[in-house]
Amino acid sequence: MATVEMILKRCESLEIPMTKNAFQGTIDDPVPPLPYIVYLLPHERHRGADLINNIKETDMDLELYTVSDDEEREALAQRICREVLFDLEYEIYTAPVAGEDCFQTAFEIRGIVGKLKGLGKA
Repeated sequence: MATVEMILKRCESLEIPMTKNAFQGTIDDPVPPLPYIVYLLPHERHRGADLINNIKETDMDLELYTVSDDEEREALAQRICREVLFDLEYEIYTAPVAGEDCFQTAFEIRGIVGKLKGLGKA
């Protein structure tokens, strides 16, 4: 079963610049050139709390940004599917980013399950 940490490790193996939420470009550390990946953890659910185990479900969005919607974008998206998300259910959306001259391919992953130890520390 994949965890958020495992998914991020798999993304790192693609050797594409990656950050959480957004790149914060500065003069000394500018935003990297396309392509790059941004990941978000927009929602978490906690359930099954019984003082011993708690189940945490995390939603994750991976966003691939590319210069255009072409064969390179398609090849990178296929690599993400094959090398990162191969054991997960997900949805894919591709759209131009208005005013940014780039394309976003979003991979929405829902309900990545993890366990947290409760007060009883099982």
